[in-house]
Amino acid sequence: MNLTVSPEARRWLQDRGGSMTLRRSLRHGCCGGGAGVPVAEPGVPSDPSRYRRQTLAGLDVYLAPDLDAEADLRVRLEGFLGWRRLFVDGADLAPRKE
Repeated sequence: MNLTVSPEARRWLQDRGGSMTLRRSLRHGCCGGGAGVPVAEPGVPSDPSRYRRQTLAGLDVYLAPDLDAEADLRVRLEGFLGWRRLFVDGADLAPRKE
């Protein structure tokens, strides 16, 4: 996996402990169905043993096993003032498993 983190996101994460979790989060559609949307969150996952850990530019990154190992992902910071969040570009959506 080729992972890049924008400088602004890196600074924001460093201010929050220097670790990040990348995983899929299930989102439901309005008429049924759903998709696994890639999300990035500051911090260590509740069960780090289930994640691949790597260090990237001083950050500890925990990667969920269901993320595509061939993907080129970019994590950036969105928002303004105190309302900020991480956003992941480059990962395909995964259909919900029945």
